[in-house]
Amino acid sequence: MRFRSVAAIRQREAVAIGQGLPAAVLMERAGTGLARAIYRLLRARGGSMCLFATGHGNNGGDAFVAARLLEQWGVRCELRLTAAPAALKGAARQAWELHEAAAAPHAVVDMVDRDVLWRESDPAAAVPPDAVVVDALLGTGARGAPDGTIRAAIDWIHCCAPHAAIVAVDLPSGMDGDTGAPLGGASVRADLTVTFDAPKRGFQFPCAWPALGRVETVDIGLPDDGGEPNDEHGACDALTATDLAPLIRRRRRDSHKGDYGHLLVVGGSAGMAGAPALAALGALRAGAGLVSALVPACAAATLATCVPEAMTFTLPERGEAAAGTALPLGRRTLTDFDTLVAGPGLGTDDGARGRIAALLAAAPPRLLLDADALNVLALDRPLRTLGGPGRVILTPHPGEAARLLGTTTAAVQGDRAAAVRRLADATGAVVVLKGCATLVCAPGGRPLMNLTGNPGLASGGSGDVLSGVIGALWGQGLSAPEAAALGVYLHATAADLAAWRGGEAALIARDVAAHLGEAAATLGAGHP
Repeated sequence: MRFRSVAAIRQREAVAIGQGLPAAVLMERAGTGLARAIYRLLRARGGSMCLFATGHGNNGGDAFVAARLLEQWGVRCELRLTAAPAALKGAARQAWELHEAAAAPHAVVDMVDRDVLWRESDPAAAVPPDAVVVDALLGTGARGAPDGTIRAAIDWIHCCAPHAAIVAVDLPSGMDGDTGAPLGGASVRADLTVTFDAPKRGFQFPCAWPALGRVETVDIGLPDDGGEPNDEHGACDALTATDLAPLIRRRRRDSHKGDYGHLLVVGGSAGMAGAPALAALGALRAGAGLVSALVPACAAATLATCVPEAMTFTLPERGEAAAGTALPLGRRTLTDFDTLVAGPGLGTDDGARGRIAALLAAAPPRLLLDADALNVLALDRPLRTLGGPGRVILTPHPGEAARLLGTTTAAVQGDRAAAVRRLADATGAVVVLKGCATLVCAPGGRPLMNLTGNPGLASGGSGDVLSGVIGALWGQGLSAPEAAALGVYLHATAADLAAWRGGEAALIARDVAAHLGEAAATLGAGHP
């Protein structure tokens, strides 16, 4: 999905309304998507209360729709209005009237239309643990630095962060939608931003990421106009649930494990036994029908203990085998596997280099190279094409990408979009450049930017789980770009769900694997 400028989104809305689609219908769709996102967040946190801080514009109207629905779903809602209902116009006024007509007995509405009232309110007393606070103060039409009552409300929301999760409606109040920068230095810092129609142009810039949190895009049914010219949007497109939901396929009742791919993990070394186990676990949680692992004897017990569902082939200990005989698979051959994932914990000694050489020489139809497999590749300069179109996926972090490209990590991070495109074009592989705002790029294509996930993923083993997830999806019939994009999104969404329950600092790789099924369910339709 394209990032869109504020002007383009407004134009799309104007065209849709001019063609007979009422503004109130668009607001109902936006508010419904907002309510579902809030409900998922509350359910993950174990909370039951939502407080809305609303302005007088359409963001306030979206909040009224969401509050009405959440109250019907059993959520206790409180509305804090910065402007009297009489100041509301158009669809926002209609949404307010519908909320008032359907208001639950426990619904609370307060007028907080002076800055002193916000300053006198104690967030710790107003917001119970595990609640959600919704920022519906300012929308894309805001100009200049927030001041007065709105600035006080933004400061109050900031003080709520230790007590509640913060959700921004369309974009964090105080953010410029086209640049991602704060207007005058004051911007809400959200845990979740629920944006409508398309991600705003400014969301792709690093200055916006600390304020956005997780980004979810709600399709409100505007007609497709083909998007704006590429040069209006920078170097990337956005990775959204709208694009990925069709890739989730329901299983046939009469299917069996052979229908969902057999994945082989090649990895492990002394002290790194957990890496292939986590890749195998990620693959199984992502739906692989069968998972095997080719690991050294020192890693076999760890794999059997942590992932008993996986089958194990044992590599000779270091020095016992030459490179040419480095893939002992018993009676099986590489062609018996639908997908190969090589590199987690593999090491970079002569044996590891021989195994990667053997895999590349065999030219399997689906080969994902991660971790030490990438470090082995980096030893072989210059970079070369690794296989036919759609046959190889690379999943480097910035340091690994820098080694492959013969540059520095700082240079990669300075222009991530250029780096991932260069790596994809040089190798002919689909490349996943991991990190904040992970990028997925196919050769000759525009990178896709993922705006989900959280800093809890900065933990050992999370990349191993990701390689297993992508490999499993690839082996179930998706193309390489599809598997990479869906895998990145599901992995990051699982991390968000886990962090909402247990916090970012406590997040470990196994938590991500455990939440993959729930992450896939978020791409389904329906209430909530």
